Amino acid sequence: MMKTFLFLTLSAFLYASGSHHEMGKEPEHPKVYNDYKLTKKATKGATAVYLDTCGNQIWKQDASKKKACPYCGPGMPNCGKLIKVIAKRGVEYSWNEYDLPNKICPVTGEILEDHENSIVVDGHRIFVCCKNCIKKFKKVMKKGKTHRYLRRLPLKPELFGFTKTKSKKMGQKVKKKIKKSSHDHSAHDHGSHQH
Repeated sequence: MMKTFLFLTLSAFLYASGSHHEMGKEPEHPKVYNDYKLTKKATKGATAVYLDTCGNQIWKQDASKKKACPYCGPGMPNCGKLIKVIAKRGVEYSWNEYDLPNKICPVTGEILEDHENSIVVDGHRIFVCCKNCIKKFKKVMKKGKTHRYLRRLPLKPELFGFTKTKSKKMGQKVKKKIKKSSHDHSAHDHGSHQH
């Protein structure tokens, strides 16, 4: 009887600790803004959120400052990809500075799979990931603390010194096209293959 009790207690503990681990699991980091790089200093303050590429850690810093991974140090200037640009405390933003329709839920920080769930704030539609997030958003609105979630909304990176870079895939396609067009027809025997 005692062995059964101990077994059940241990099983319940292991199950609870396993499920707790899942509940505390961080959402997958958004890759929406990965191909943006800081190219000039913005006139308005904002906060850049980066993900370091070596240890999967997030850090925040002044968006106008050169990216500096706190985990790798200055010796690794390429470490880190932009996740998003968000509001800086004490700075006011206009609605046209927010990147709407938003691709990231301001409540959970997760990438939006669809645009089914939303809430209207000051005549602007904000998308969230689920009905539970709508409830949470409505609660903060009733308390007059809408800024709590608005400051998590991504801002347009282009307005804060960032420029979208061309992806590597695009570069590879261009290289292949150049190779194809520079194909010299006179340099070899045409009998061995068809064009």
